[in-house]
Amino acid sequence: MHGSRLIAVCLGLLLSLGWPGLAQAKTLSATPIASGDRCLIAIQQERYDDAIAACTQAIDRAISAQTAAADYRLSRGLAFYRSGHFSEAIADNTEVLATHPDDYRAYYNRGLVHIALHSFEAAIADFDRAVVLASDPMSLADIYDDRGLAKLMAAQPQAALRDFDQALAIDSSDTRALFNHGCACHQLGRFSDALADLNQVLALEPDHARTYLKRGVLRHGLGDRAGSLDDLRQAAACAHAQGQPHLHHYILTLLNEWQTPSTSLG
Repeated sequence: MHGSRLIAVCLGLLLSLGWPGLAQAKTLSATPIASGDRCLIAIQQERYDDAIAACTQAIDRAISAQTAAADYRLSRGLAFYRSGHFSEAIADNTEVLATHPDDYRAYYNRGLVHIALHSFEAAIADFDRAVVLASDPMSLADIYDDRGLAKLMAAQPQAALRDFDQALAIDSSDTRALFNHGCACHQLGRFSDALADLNQVLALEPDHARTYLKRGVLRHGLGDRAGSLDDLRQAAACAHAQGQPHLHHYILTLLNEWQTPSTSLG
């Protein structure tokens, strides 16, 4: 497998396997307005159709109270985003910004939707605004991380590294930033640095299937066949133990491809 294909596999992991990635990215949703709020509870339980219905009812009731309506629009936008209704998610966050132009959460959430749509420059622009407006350090770390991801997807690995460095300056144990940093180093041909980043992720999260998978991909490209296969086997075991059937199947498919025919899994 050529180096360019390996990098494509790396970026494919970011987009399709969830961590770090789009549908699973940490989202700065609205603070609950009242305990037991049905809209937010439904989002937390991943019942997105119920969340959309509950948020819509709340928006209708609170239409005259702009702050409350804005918070519910943020929540509904999150539910739309996580259920794949991207145009509706953009509309809700844009509506929030029409009345609350300094709400960094709406810029951040809309930026995540733009990443899901592969509109990376639009995502970067929204994250740029969110960085300026946000003040909470942990929120800033998330924004830097996802802006770096957008830059990485837009083939701007050096700029992406600067954002991942910013996130790690806030939280040096941010495994998502470390993973992304490793992918950027891989794209730049800094293979030793990429391996060091992935090793650090596994030191912090020793059962992280996707990091074993990514390290296996990197080792394969470096000609370390034994190390690559060991990592893929470990990744498959972790994915199976954690109940991730799609990831488990993906890893086994790759493992079959990379093993010799005599040892190929059936």
